[in-house]
Amino acid sequence: MTRRLPADQRRAQLLRAALEIAEHDGLAAVTVRGVAERAGVSLGVVHYCYTDKEELLRELIGTVNAEVHQAATAFVSVDFDSAVRGEEGLRRRLYDAIDLIWAVITASPDRQLLSYEIISYSLRTFGLPERGLARDQQHSNEAIVRSVLERTAESAGMCWAMGLDDMVRVVMAIISGVGLRWQIYRDDDEANTLLHRAVDLVVANARPADGA
Repeated sequence: MTRRLPADQRRAQLLRAALEIAEHDGLAAVTVRGVAERAGVSLGVVHYCYTDKEELLRELIGTVNAEVHQAATAFVSVDFDSAVRGEEGLRRRLYDAIDLIWAVITASPDRQLLSYEIISYSLRTFGLPERGLARDQQHSNEAIVRSVLERTAESAGMCWAMGLDDMVRVVMAIISGVGLRWQIYRDDDEANTLLHRAVDLVVANARPADGA
């Protein structure tokens, strides 16, 4: 017999089960029956907590995005300060930053793969009104990159010639591209080399800040 739990605890239990399935087999594998079996409850319990599969998936995607935001909040508190200023100081700071970001990404490959799938699934399945689900994820990732670019440039006495907004988009595209390539080939050395070469290209766009 299924043990009675408060509604919020039961929903959290079902979300955990759905997330385990999604990380292992993808969003398409998340079904009401599969979540019930993984959580060890009846189908009726799942239907009591969620109207249908789509409601469950919306909350699952929202939960993943919220976790990304929490990770971003923790990440932006990291100290990238250094006594070295100028172009070389910026390069060193960005090497450290990209290595830390990459360590977070490669520590949870299934979660990272799910993040790619969430974007595609949100855009294809829910349609225009629900594209905010994909945008929420994008905004959380951009918050990390923006904070790093702002803080590393400021502490090095540098600024971005193309402007911060465009540089954020460039760096996001680089990380996303290298991340997807790594998911395919799982070549850590290649990914590290590509990211450090990308840093060199990014630093080439920097110039001394006014008054620095």
